Amino acid sequence: MNMILVFLSVLSFLISLPRAYFPGDHFYIDHFYNNTVNFTRNSTYQSNLNLLLSTLRSNTIHGSSDKFSEGFYNSTAGQDPDKVYCLFLCRGDVSAEKCKDCVNFATSNITQCCPLQKDTVIWYEECLLRYSNVSFFSTMDTEPDVAWWNRDDSTGGLFDQQVPNLMNEAVNQALSTTKMFAMKRTYIDVQMLYGLVQCTPDLSTDDCRRCLRLAISRLDGFCNKSVGGRVMYPSCNIRYEYYPFYNNTFNPTPPLAPARRTPPVLLSPPSPGSVTSSKDTSTE
Repeated sequence: MNMILVFLSVLSFLISLPRAYFPGDHFYIDHFYNNTVNFTRNSTYQSNLNLLLSTLRSNTIHGSSDKFSEGFYNSTAGQDPDKVYCLFLCRGDVSAEKCKDCVNFATSNITQCCPLQKDTVIWYEECLLRYSNVSFFSTMDTEPDVAWWNRDDSTGGLFDQQVPNLMNEAVNQALSTTKMFAMKRTYIDVQMLYGLVQCTPDLSTDDCRRCLRLAISRLDGFCNKSVGGRVMYPSCNIRYEYYPFYNNTFNPTPPLAPARRTPPVLLSPPSPGSVTSSKDTSTE
């Protein structure tokens, strides 16, 4: 009888959780909201937010795939002081369809996780969604942050050196692309190490570089010899693993065989209730 009661209690708890917390279609990572900046229900800000999110959802179902093939889009709705700024960023190797699915999923769930907060961000495996009452476009933000690492440690003596080397090479490659995204692979002894870096493409190349360097230094601080880890900021993210966690066909060039070793431009204020959007994928 006690076991049945425990099972029913756990089941009730799981059912009460927002769908965002289930891996399901898109693996949820984390979310953040600033609990000191809230809006009231049925306010103008909420109306603008609902309009903006519903427009994004409609675009994921009926709209063109152009913005989703780019994997980045930012929008505004309303006018100050109730203006809402929003963007999404999809991982650079996912298809336009997967990007659309993830954004649709995020727009449906972010208000469950953050029902009355004006300043929020939610991360999934394949995308992030963010909105605020203050413009953050083209601004490097490293707070809030998410840091995950694998509890297993590497036994390879070159690991401490190879991880930052790999990530720094990926940074240099990302800065030469309009997506500000790169994936790299290298061998450590006879095992492959995979790395990925990405910035929101509205950042300048200098800000993207600074954001990714800070993330790499944070990896060095807590991962040490961990066989996998990631740091996710609102403006950039990095990850490395001993297994392929991204779409290998996106970057088909194979690494060299291992040597044998001894062990946005903002638009003018819109009319009330309207939605505008902008994106800047240029590099400096």
